[in-house]
Amino acid sequence: MTSEPVRSFASRATDPYERGHDLGTHCAEQVRGTLRAYAELWSAYGVTPTEVRAVGTAVLDPVQVYAPDLRAEMSGIAAGSGLSDWEIGALNARSELIALGDRRLVAAGQLPGEGAPVWSECSTLARLDAPPTRARSAGPITAQTWDWHTPLAEHWFVWSLRRPDGRLVHTLTEYGIVGKIGIAGHRAADGAVAHPVSVHFNALRHCADTGTGGVPVHVVARRILDEAQSLDDALALAGKAEVTASAAVTVTAPGGGGWAASTLELRPGGLSLAPAVDGWLAHTNHFIAPDVPDSEQLSTAVSTTRQRLDRIRRLGAGDTLPDRDDVVARLATHDLGPRSVCVHGFPDAPIGQRTATLAVAVTEPADLRLSVHAGKPCEVRRDGWWSSA
Repeated sequence: MTSEPVRSFASRATDPYERGHDLGTHCAEQVRGTLRAYAELWSAYGVTPTEVRAVGTAVLDPVQVYAPDLRAEMSGIAAGSGLSDWEIGALNARSELIALGDRRLVAAGQLPGEGAPVWSECSTLARLDAPPTRARSAGPITAQTWDWHTPLAEHWFVWSLRRPDGRLVHTLTEYGIVGKIGIAGHRAADGAVAHPVSVHFNALRHCADTGTGGVPVHVVARRILDEAQSLDDALALAGKAEVTASAAVTVTAPGGGGWAASTLELRPGGLSLAPAVDGWLAHTNHFIAPDVPDSEQLSTAVSTTRQRLDRIRRLGAGDTLPDRDDVVARLATHDLGPRSVCVHGFPDAPIGQRTATLAVAVTEPADLRLSVHAGKPCEVRRDGWWSSA
């Protein structure tokens, strides 16, 4: 199967509002199309248009307090695309709105995958000590599958931007959403990289999720890309956010005199850490930090999160994962059927149950490189990559 080319957009403006307006103007139809696609998905989760507007409005003030630059950027996207601020708020709160629907379904005993929307699940890995090659510097290599609802397959892109301090940010995100997966840092005129940080993003579900407002977890991921210069910085930034949905944000950055990686497991009222062990980290879609008991987690019989975590840990254990192609080859596994690490899903299922791997993202922080390929790991071809460096 031939995968589609990766869509990308590079913003010239460094002012947050102007940067958002630039994106909204040039990608107006894509932003509006993403909102329409999510409106249909939220409806499948039982979330009403009134609730969408309420949550989209409710997140605006918390974002203003937590990340005023991103609040300005959201207003710019809204103005440029001809939408209201609350509509861009709703897009950025897409995880929260799904958590709201999840909570209602679980309370009614209608679990996802049993005639209700399924939980789309991603797989992430990181190796801190990958060796140098002719194409890359020594240091970390990280990767994930981005598995999501297939009606959103045409609504994601890579956004490249420069902050006023010169920091470069490259993020795989969805039109109208400020960020998700990515790489950020400074690059000097001679090519030297300073303060690099990479971010991966996996959905989590906790019994305390309400999805009723707060700081959207996607905004937290983007602020880490914008501002963190170390793992400690990322932890501090995540700790300031009052969230109403859960997410696993895996950060790789300088720390402890070398490289460090940890998954920041965000949940309402708490933040837990799942650090790399012996230079290796893997995460899927359940809490693995010891301070979050299984009794607080939401899961279903159709989830493969624990099996996939075991697969990923075994795929890389004792190996150095020397390059991007080797990493992706490890992700192209199908031994768990349609919900394996490489997700082929159920293309003929009703909306809300159609999920698949939509993209593969690899970061190499030492080179400030984000590489993205559309489609599944088993569909990757050498000439299909978008790369920031």
